[in-house]
Amino acid sequence: QAQWNVSAPGYITDATSKPANYVDPGNPANNAPAASAITIQWDGAASNEQKLERIITQKWIAMFPEGQEAWTEYRRTGYPKLFTVVQNNSNGTIDTNIQVRRLPYPQSEYNTNKDELNKGIQLLGGNDDGGTRLWWDTSAGNF
Repeated sequence: QAQWNVSAPGYITDATSKPANYVDPGNPANNAPAASAITIQWDGAASNEQKLERIITQKWIAMFPEGQEAWTEYRRTGYPKLFTVVQNNSNGTIDTNIQVRRLPYPQSEYNTNKDELNKGIQLLGGNDDGGTRLWWDTSAGNF
């Protein structure tokens, strides 16, 4: 709390702040409504999905300086609900709704480790691209 200059009583009891709509200052065609209406304050009467969203969204915020961990948590849980890209340029390899699932192997692996690389790609069960899920990433949101 001190690190981000938020006061405990004021932050954790905030039942009104919600994710904001995105307004692109340069191109209104990129504007998007908020992907969620979740608030910060705990609500014991909320549905299990709303409780999970609240918990994981706060965990994701806390992981902010650890980008790899936050991305892994997003892929594992599907939370927080994020804006989708306006224009998906992946030529169909990445689903716009579930977003990037993994990083492709680097070219150096293709150049120097082709046999083992091919074994690894076979174990993926899909192509070596950003849309192929890893073994633990089988159904975002169902953990």
